[in-house]
Amino acid sequence: MTAQALILAVRAMDTGLRWGAALCLAGMFGLMLAQVALRYTAFGVPAFTEELARYAMVWMALFASAVAVREASHIRIDFVPMALASLSPGLGRGLEWLLDALTLAICLTILWQGLDMVSFAAGQRSDGLRIPLSWPYAAMPFAFGVAALFALARLTERRA
Repeated sequence: MTAQALILAVRAMDTGLRWGAALCLAGMFGLMLAQVALRYTAFGVPAFTEELARYAMVWMALFASAVAVREASHIRIDFVPMALASLSPGLGRGLEWLLDALTLAICLTILWQGLDMVSFAAGQRSDGLRIPLSWPYAAMPFAFGVAALFALARLTERRA
């Protein structure tokens, strides 16, 4: 895969994750609004609304965390790399590369553990929706797989 193709793929994934997070937020808002409105009617609250809203929140947060890896806006301490970059630009770039490599390693570890979690939950069903629990749990390996690709793209951009 060429560098240009990687850049286009990363942009497409970034846009898709942003739209996915926005749709999850809108869905969560709509479900919570319906839950509050239906609470005071004779119809009652459907049992699945709270569970589905919870899953939407989890997917939204994990999509946003992948986008944060893309933008390097996740939680990290910038003081040391910035101070080193002012003293020695090469040392600052080296430390930034190391931080991106650590981010990649952490994302791959969470991806691996997330796949294990999905396979563990495959035989279980959720209480309200009665769907396989592997579906909502798939958010973890999906989001961190994409985050790992974003971290790899950052490393590739730094090398170029």
